[in-house]
Amino acid sequence: MKLLFVQGGSRVKVSSKGEHYVDGNFTNSVFEDYFKLADEVTFLLRKDSKRYSDEELDDRFNKLDAKYNLYLLPDFYKNIKSRFNIKALQASKNEVEELVKSHDRIIIRSIGNFYTNTVYKFCKKYNKKFLVEVTGFAFDGLWYHSWKGKMVAFQREYYLKKALKNTPYAVYVTQEALQKRYPCNGTTIGCSDVRLTQGDERVLNKRATRILNNKDKFIIGTAAFLDVKWKGQEYVIKAIAKLKKLGFNKFEYQLVGAGDGQRLKKLVKQLNLDDCVRFMGALPHDKVFEWMDNIDLYIQPSFQEGLCRVIVEAMSRACPIICTDVGGNFELIQNDYLYKPKDIRALSALIKEKCTNAEELLLMAETNFCKSKKYNENLLRLKRDSFYTNFMN
Repeated sequence: MKLLFVQGGSRVKVSSKGEHYVDGNFTNSVFEDYFKLADEVTFLLRKDSKRYSDEELDDRFNKLDAKYNLYLLPDFYKNIKSRFNIKALQASKNEVEELVKSHDRIIIRSIGNFYTNTVYKFCKKYNKKFLVEVTGFAFDGLWYHSWKGKMVAFQREYYLKKALKNTPYAVYVTQEALQKRYPCNGTTIGCSDVRLTQGDERVLNKRATRILNNKDKFIIGTAAFLDVKWKGQEYVIKAIAKLKKLGFNKFEYQLVGAGDGQRLKKLVKQLNLDDCVRFMGALPHDKVFEWMDNIDLYIQPSFQEGLCRVIVEAMSRACPIICTDVGGNFELIQNDYLYKPKDIRALSALIKEKCTNAEELLLMAETNFCKSKKYNENLLRLKRDSFYTNFMN
């Protein structure tokens, strides 16, 4: 049995030694779950055109095992010129067609880009048995991305709805949010793709100690791509500026994530916030958990999400959390800690009124930690493995 997995979002980085690295969305454990499904597995991904030093790759990204068979296509989203390289696009389409024809089962993660859409088209053409993983909202991600995204947002939304309706197998990362927007007539399951080990009560105790002893600096954090506008970090920065004007100077905002963040760094300088905003860069997945243990509040200010994995991960570290009321966030966080995207006034009020109160922080920490146990990897794995095995067989 030969399985083809395609995902067009993350970019694979290649070292000078030919070793492969990926960002925090993928780890070896993620690849392993697909790798064990079939006798032969090919991972169809796009190659990062940016050059990195080997030291930077080791420090900032997740190194993949050499055993995984990667098939890398050019990055057609790096600039306008590459998107209109008809010859290169057609060559890649031909390669994808041959890959689809030569595999027995196909898993498509997140329909909505050149790579996944092309695979979907050939799955239908050759009547292949395929499964679609639904991880986010097409319209929202594009509409808030850029003016270019707005031009194709309605088209992509329609395409995803139509594609999912006639998909034989679909895995949703939410329990209800994505299912309502993109119903599927095939066999479906709602199962988060987050990966958490069994919750350790010492994490909650450590958090309580931090909350009760924190007198000087209050650290706020967000982990998200720095150059993706719809992640919304700029509005947290503006909220910090608003609070600073009101005399609240104890806040420090730390941003973890890949990208150069030039747009955000420029905003920080404009608002004179160099002393209270820190760019931490990309971190390997395990280091993100260490970082979460050393912040006091996690904020996810995105304009859209499916079921945000990093929120669940922050919950597992007993972080008090504030996030936008988008996607499946309401399935995770209580209404009192949700706000509308871009609403700087509401966000700054939440930070000031709720998160400077130790009693409230303790309640948030305990509630989030206990709820995160529902997303234990072993429980989700049983559910997920059963569904994928059924699909493969």
